[in-house]
Amino acid sequence: MKTPIRLYSILLILCAAHIGFTQNGKPAAEPYSYCGWNNMILNKTYQFTNEDSCLFVVSTRHYNDTFREFVDYDYDTTGTLKYFAVYFKGNNWTTVPYPTLEKLLELKESFKDFVVFTEGLGKTFTSGVDRGTKLMRIYNIDELFFDWPTQRPYMKRGKNIKTTYLVSAKVAKPYAAFLEEFQNYKNTHASKFKTTTLFFHSMGNLILMYDLKSELFKNIKPGLADNVLLNAACVPQHKHAEWLNKLSFSKNIFVTVNKRDRNLNGARLIFFRHQLGEKVKQPLCPNVHYINFSKVLHKEHNYYLIRTLLAQKPFLKQFYADMFKGKMPVLEYPKR
Repeated sequence: MKTPIRLYSILLILCAAHIGFTQNGKPAAEPYSYCGWNNMILNKTYQFTNEDSCLFVVSTRHYNDTFREFVDYDYDTTGTLKYFAVYFKGNNWTTVPYPTLEKLLELKESFKDFVVFTEGLGKTFTSGVDRGTKLMRIYNIDELFFDWPTQRPYMKRGKNIKTTYLVSAKVAKPYAAFLEEFQNYKNTHASKFKTTTLFFHSMGNLILMYDLKSELFKNIKPGLADNVLLNAACVPQHKHAEWLNKLSFSKNIFVTVNKRDRNLNGARLIFFRHQLGEKVKQPLCPNVHYINFSKVLHKEHNYYLIRTLLAQKPFLKQFYADMFKGKMPVLEYPKR
């Protein structure tokens, strides 16, 4: 009798994963269409206009410019980084490839507040660009989106989650290489930057965790970033201070927490451990700001990006806006 009961439990967990890890839904109030292959093109000779906004993308996927869908769903095991400028206007996205990070960043003479954004589970190239676009539109920032494969349409959901978890450890190495490139550029073009925030969301925090555990940031010097944000982190909270304490290149480190987060509650059932963005226990990491949103949120996971929620709770949007601008945000909620 034990085997059927255990099987039933596993099925329940997978059902919870299906509900809890769904991140692709578009908010009803979103004023723009969703970015997909039907409204994105590759154009190497595109002449951008002043009406275009530009999202920088660094991708770890395979790239083939002869295909309509010019990047695929899988990790390029060579670790080779690909660089793109994605111009968007209204409901259309045009992608232009560039040979190096330096060539990409040279497209702008100066930057607004600069955010390096790494997303979590359920992202293809286009859905990741969609998220990056929304972040720019809501917070009026400049952004570099670090793209890694976390959604494989040909794979069942449970296996996709497991594969994403395993791939994150491999992606940590090219992420560290990218960060060194970015550091080199910033050191020689310091006047172009106001503030810099490294923003990791959900399972994107696994890359940060593996980089720190493996000490792959040994060449990253203090002062690279004003802020590092571990947002709704889908990483084990147990002994998190041991690896997070190794992060020494940012002025501020923030960890957001919501104990009712549906996605992280689902992750707890799958991985049999509390997630950092869901629950924090001692020992805490010194010099890290833990932001507990549990009393002002419900089951939301993508709370930084849901327009209706941000309109209902403007203090939530202000938290991120202040951080991106280099201001110390309110740290306790509810504050008033």
